[in-house]
Amino acid sequence: MVQREPELITFGCRLNAYESEVMRSHARAQGLQDAIIINTCSVTNEAERQARQAIRKARKEHPNAMIIVTGCSAQQNHDLYVPMPEVDGVHGNPE
Repeated sequence: MVQREPELITFGCRLNAYESEVMRSHARAQGLQDAIIINTCSVTNEAERQARQAIRKARKEHPNAMIIVTGCSAQQNHDLYVPMPEVDGVHGNPE
């Protein structure tokens, strides 16, 4: 099996885009592989819907990857993502 570098999918504002790049560097430094980190936004219901859709798509396309959900929506609406069978971990902003 080929090991892949962490992939980041970002929703929301410029701050989320910046934070995603920081997460990417931390993930690389820790040697995290075969992971997809989804940085969510909670500004609109549409942003949350798109994040959930991206999670389902990521699992379908990469069935063996670890899927980690983080960001504002993960912080504020933790219970929205925890029950999703596609998700391996949900981490709020402090984490």
